[in-house]
Parts: sequence; structure tokens; C-alpha cells
Amino acid sequence: MVSTFIGLLDIQSWWEIPCISHFCSLFSSAFDLPDIDIEDLESALLSDGTLAEEDHIALVPELIVRLLKGCDALRSVAKEITHSNYQMFLRRYLRQQCRLHKTENHFDTDIDFQSLPVRKRLLILYDLCHFRLNSSDVQVILNNLEADSLRVEPLGYDSKNSGYWYFYGTRLYREDKPAGSVNSLKSQSVWQVICFSEEDWQNLAAKFKSSTNSKEKELYQILDENFLPKLPQLFRERERLRRRKLFQVRNSSRIRNLAELKNRQEQERLQRERERLQQQQQQHQQRYQFEQPSVKPAFLPLTTSITQTRARRRLATANSLLV
Repeated sequence: MVSTFIGLLDIQSWWEIPCISHFCSLFSSAFDLPDIDIEDLESALLSDGTLAEEDHIALVPELIVRLLKGCDALRSVAKEITHSNYQMFLRRYLRQQCRLHKTENHFDTDIDFQSLPVRKRLLILYDLCHFRLNSSDVQVILNNLEADSLRVEPLGYDSKNSGYWYFYGTRLYREDKPAGSVNSLKSQSVWQVICFSEEDWQNLAAKFKSSTNSKEKELYQILDENFLPKLPQLFRERERLRRRKLFQVRNSSRIRNLAELKNRQEQERLQRERERLQQQQQQHQQRYQFEQPSVKPAFLPLTTSITQTRARRRLATANSLLV
């Protein structure tokens, strides 16, 4: 279990999560990455991996396995990387790459990956996504992608110089920079989800509609022309995907339950068969002991032996008289 408590509001303020989700969306086909969205990644990271009922728990290990298999340094052992041993390969690879690029290694420990703090696990995943882009197959893939899809820039700014970021899906993030800073690092900024629902988007646009600030006017124009008309479709698509995933989870649980039931029934059948065979064996042993003939004594009683000897002598004498 992870001792440091991290809540949903905390994790929603981490810009790396939408970046990773956007990365997975962009390279899902090219890198054979799992279907993942921001909410799924948040739920998977918040879980400590001990609840077997939650199918999304395996999302992070699955993503790590697929990313590792595509890295050049691990191509020769790609088939050997599984959910049960990925941590060994991940440690070795990060140690090598972090030393090469002179960056901090967040997995320089013997602690189990799932036992690391949530923030550490996120940074490991973020670094791995970056290192995956150093592989030899990436250049060909990038040539087939539109340049605009590779660039993620803020939609615009408000009067306080806060940036509004859209990655994909239905969320809008706001980056609040430190006071007096224009080009601060993302790590120094404060991030939060500013739009969750369709109503949030409408309210934000209405807020900037009557603004006299040039930046906010420009931001309103982008929201009004490029997003507001598409919002109903975006949210319908989100609901459709949510229901599909829910069905997949339920179907997976149903299949797992049926498999467990079948296994239990098979175990019970084998147990009954063993008991039946044991009972038959016991009955056979009892019947064999009952039917076994009495053992003849090794020596006849002395009187019986003498009587039989005399009888043989008389018979011999009678035979000699007849000749």
C-alpha cells in the first residue's frame, strides 16, 4: 500500500497525465498501445493494485509492457517481457537511459512499482513515453502524421496570463503561472481541470464573450468557433466509449466468474470421483478378505498322521495278497 494519500483533485492537477493520455491516443496504432483516456489513467494510478475486481488496475503495467517492447535496447528480449517480470526490464532500461540522458531515475530502487508513491509512478511512465520516442521506428511513423497533431499548445490566455490547454477528449485544463513569470516551466505552474461538463464549457465561453481584453476575446473566438459546435458530439462519443468499456468490464467479469465456477465444479467432480474410487477400493478389500479360504495347517495332528500310516500299510498288505 502507498502511505502518502493522494486524492482525485491532486492527481487532476498533474499535467503529465493528459500528456501521457494524448501520447497514447496519438500513437495507439503505431505503437500498439492500449485504449486509454485521462479518467482511466487517473483511476489506475490511484489504485494500489490490490483490488482484483477492478480490471483497469492492469492498465499501467500493460502500458509499460508495450512501451518496453518497442524500445530498441530491448527488442532482442521483447518476447520475454510480461506482466510478471516487466519491473526487472524497466529498472535496467531506465538506469541505462537516465544515465545516457543525464536525467533523474525515479525507479532507482528495489521497491515494488505498485508500492511507489503515485507521483513517482506517474513520472516513471512519463519518462518511459519520452524514451520510447528515441526508437528507430519513430521517424517513419512521424512522417505519416500531420504536424499539427504532434504539437500541443495552449488554446489561448486570459487577462492573468493563465493558459488554457486542450489535449483531447472533453476536458479543458488551465495552467496558472507564478506571478511575474511569462515562460515558466510546467513543473512550476499550477494546473487544474477547468471544464469537465458541457455546461462548464458553455459558462467559460460566456465569461469571455463580453470581455474587453484582447487575449480573452481571441480565446472566446477559438472556443466559439472550434469547440462549442462540436461539444454535443464529443460528449456523446465519450458516453458511448464509457458504456462500451463498462460492457467490456462486465463481460470480462462475467467470463471470469464463469471460469471460476467451471473450475470449482471441476474440482468438486474430481473430489467426488476420488471419494468414489476410495470407497470402491475399500469394498474390494473387504470382499477379498471375506472370500479368502482358510489356511491349511502346516502339520497334521499326530493322531491323524499315525492313523493314515496304518491305513496305508493295511492297503499295501491287501494288495499283496491279491496278486
